Amino acid sequence: MRATSRKAGFTLPEVITSVAIFSMVILMVYSCWATVLRATESSSFAAENAQRERMAMKAIEEALDGASWYEASLEDPLELDADIQFSRLKIISRVPPGFWGESALAKYPVRRIEFVTETTDSDTSQLVMLQRPLLTDMDSEQVHRTVLLPKVAEFNIEVQSPRPKNPDQWEPVWGLTNSAPGGLPSRARVSLGAVEDFPRRKTFPVLASMASHPGEAPAIGSVTNLGGIAFGQRGFDSPEKDPDARIVFLIDKSGSMYGGQLEMAKNALFKSLQAMNGEGTFYVYFFNSFSDAMRLNETRSPVMLEANAANITKVGEWIDSRKAFGGTNPSDSLKSAFTHKPTELFLLTDGEFRIRKGDPRVSELIQSLNSGKETKINTLAVGDPLRGTTAEAALMIIAKENGGTYTFIDPLAASFDSPASALSTPASPTPTTKKP
Repeated sequence: MRATSRKAGFTLPEVITSVAIFSMVILMVYSCWATVLRATESSSFAAENAQRERMAMKAIEEALDGASWYEASLEDPLELDADIQFSRLKIISRVPPGFWGESALAKYPVRRIEFVTETTDSDTSQLVMLQRPLLTDMDSEQVHRTVLLPKVAEFNIEVQSPRPKNPDQWEPVWGLTNSAPGGLPSRARVSLGAVEDFPRRKTFPVLASMASHPGEAPAIGSVTNLGGIAFGQRGFDSPEKDPDARIVFLIDKSGSMYGGQLEMAKNALFKSLQAMNGEGTFYVYFFNSFSDAMRLNETRSPVMLEANAANITKVGEWIDSRKAFGGTNPSDSLKSAFTHKPTELFLLTDGEFRIRKGDPRVSELIQSLNSGKETKINTLAVGDPLRGTTAEAALMIIAKENGGTYTFIDPLAASFDSPASALSTPASPTPTTKKP
């Protein structure tokens, strides 16, 4: 009789032991993986917070650097409050190019900016920057809102007066009015962070506190009036009897110049050319969306012309035939104008410049073309729609940075004589200018 075969196998205690060991291994692997995952998330969160803290600190510093101070303004240039937990900063500032909100507020470099904290739905706090154009009403809905720090545990700002009695004395509240000495603090000390135990701290000067303050907004540059004399009767304030003068005129002929305003500019141009009394040379560009260079008998003049009666008569028909239409882009005319190496340039417009996408702003273009400041650039604005706008401020800054003057022209008080008739009108003496 054959013996019965026996098959090898695990007993129940062995199976239980094996499962227990395997479970312990899986638990250890999972614990290590979870720890690594938590560390990675914590590192990412910390890195994101650190980057946001740096960006928020930079925004505060740039806003303070551009602080604007006007004696005639009814608003304080800077207000600082200390709440129970956080600070609140409100400032009027001229922001640098590329500042937050560039896509929505590019036309408004001077803005009201507030740094405040808000409570979120999860009962935490976040740091928010609110921006409004200075030229709009405080209650305007045109507010650009940016969350600088989604979670903030500390936001504290302290400032120091220009002449502190104690160099270690810092103030958590600032509310001095424009009429008080030292309208802006000399230094600021900021502490902010997403984690209360590890805030980011920085102390920096408020450079605007050391600047001279204009008497009334915007008052940038040297502003001239024409002493009550109609602009069209006297013309541009071009130099007389200067044989070395090389004058270039850039005149807006966009659609908004239609009618009296363009005729006024043409008439003033003739008066100015006559006032040169045959001394020096000149060139003329009209511009709308494109450049319209000076022509003689339908042929573009490649060079500047002597300012004598014969040449003025030659270009007279071309000047008189210019019509108003299109946009407002002086870029091409400016590029061409500087090829003549002018000693002085006059830029007249009645509206905001409309630059092609990708092209530099007019002010930036002029900086590159006139980097050595060899050319004196004068700007002229026509009509009330430009008053108090950023477009007017840009013209003021261009004149200021390039040694020229800014002139506002009231077309209602200007002369609208036919430009052609100016050819037969004796040149009047150049008016004296006065500061308002």
